[in-house]
Amino acid sequence: MCVDDAGRASPRARPEEETRSTDAAPSYFVPVADHTYRPTSLTQGAWREDEQHVSVLAGLAAHEIEQHEPRADLLACRFSFEILGQIAREEISFEVRTARTGRTIELVEAVGTIGPRPVLLTRAWRLLTSDTTSVEGIELPAMPKPQDCEPFDGAAQWQGEFLASLEWLAAPGGRDGRRQVWTRTPVDLVEGVEVGDLARFVSLVDLANGVATRRHPKTMGYPNVELSIHLLRRPDPEWVGLDTSVSFGPDGVGLTSTVLNDVHGPVGTAAQSLTLRLP
Repeated sequence: MCVDDAGRASPRARPEEETRSTDAAPSYFVPVADHTYRPTSLTQGAWREDEQHVSVLAGLAAHEIEQHEPRADLLACRFSFEILGQIAREEISFEVRTARTGRTIELVEAVGTIGPRPVLLTRAWRLLTSDTTSVEGIELPAMPKPQDCEPFDGAAQWQGEFLASLEWLAAPGGRDGRRQVWTRTPVDLVEGVEVGDLARFVSLVDLANGVATRRHPKTMGYPNVELSIHLLRRPDPEWVGLDTSVSFGPDGVGLTSTVLNDVHGPVGTAAQSLTLRLP
């Protein structure tokens, strides 16, 4: 989800021209040149009809980082996505560089630009992997498995074709501000490109801010201005599990906190800082 330059959420702003296609697009993005992509209608965001949903764009940025000087012995264990303004549903180009080189530790940075303006800054720490199964211990809570959950309408409170393109399940007992949800998509991230498991998983993490809403989005705005992801291992993208809590503070700032799961158990955490906008 996204904000405009002034930090305002505009749930019902409409584009000058309706860009939804009558036929379902085969992918979220179509490559048009090296590191440049055209978003399809299925990337349509939840706050504004003329923007891209940050979740699927984060997956595209992760894909760009995965393709940059890849090393099989490194694991991307932490991603930060800084949302620099409204992300129009227009062609986006990435410039990727290694900001910190090393034999065991690397920091990779990707800047996504629409027209002349940077809109998404992504950084990823990549660490050397080794066999530490003898000392493995994970304290993060596991979610109920997808087969133990029930169908859930994750798009009920929201607009946008991206959310409507997903499949949802929820664990029993969810409530406003606290919910456990599984999601997956049948849509390819990039047309004609085999995308890695990490990018596919990351492309659904930003959804957390919309699965356990404290208030209906028609009554106030609470877009996130960033997304931070920490991973313990390589995730399995078959299902993305979002064990999410949403908190609103007294000073116009909120926090969405999520334990990330895949079908094998807890895989990491995510956090999103929210700007709260009352009518």
